[in-house]
Amino acid sequence: MSMVERPFLVPGMSNDARIRVYRRVFAPEEDQQEKMEVDSYVVVTTRYVVVLDTLLCPEDMAAIMNEMRKEIIGRELLVVNSHADWDHCWGNNYFTGNRKATILAHDYCVTRMQSDEAKAGLQEYQNKYSYFQNVTLISPTITFSDRLTIHGGDLTIELFSAPGHHPDHIAAWIPEIHLLLAFDGAEKPLPLIGDVDGIQPMYNTLQRFIALHPQRVLCAHGKTTDITIVMQNLHYMREIEQRSRALLTTHRPTDSELEHAATLIHYSFNDVVETQSDITDADREFYTWAHENNVAYILRWLMHKQD
Repeated sequence: MSMVERPFLVPGMSNDARIRVYRRVFAPEEDQQEKMEVDSYVVVTTRYVVVLDTLLCPEDMAAIMNEMRKEIIGRELLVVNSHADWDHCWGNNYFTGNRKATILAHDYCVTRMQSDEAKAGLQEYQNKYSYFQNVTLISPTITFSDRLTIHGGDLTIELFSAPGHHPDHIAAWIPEIHLLLAFDGAEKPLPLIGDVDGIQPMYNTLQRFIALHPQRVLCAHGKTTDITIVMQNLHYMREIEQRSRALLTTHRPTDSELEHAATLIHYSFNDVVETQSDITDADREFYTWAHENNVAYILRWLMHKQD
């Protein structure tokens, strides 16, 4: 059986009582490579209770909504999916039947969630872990392409396209309290770029985040509120690009060489996190893999620009 936990409130992540951060830990004993943590947010405004990301399964949402039952009285419930990755939206089917709620997301989120890849991913997890047996893929009900604003009365939630991690990825900005919900648009210790086509969008997204001048940044992974995480992610990408450009002046890597892209540019995962002492073994394995992908994507992106 998987070792699972229900979402729990993390008070220290928010300095405003209207913003609640819930963390979900998934740590299957039989497969430590799958160990992960992900955060979801509940924003309580005068008019709405807004759930931003529904975590891993409907039981996660049941636990959170049980805690929010008093706040929902007299307010409309809205749900937001930041993107279609499994750890952000598999709790959607809690909000069906007599608990039906509007689910907001990017247009492309629907496409991803209805794809054969998404169905296969769910089937794989249901075969491996009994905990996901109650998950069904429920698509968003209202979508947008660029931006959508929720006018909550005391707080405004501005949803906007923030691609790079995935084309359907969005972020949320609450201007009254200068809070950025970056979701997977920024991450500690490093960003996860979706593919070669995500390089320039990720640059644009990080620069857009910085231009907002947030006083606090919350990421779905990484347990940080520090605004410097965005600048660190941007610096990380620029460092890879600079080293990659230097390599390409003398050598064009083959596909097989790109399987060890970080070695090619002499920029190991240890170099990236040399000042960070809080990297777990599970994080190290996962983010080493992510770093290799990021370097390979940026090298391929630069080679395509040369062609």
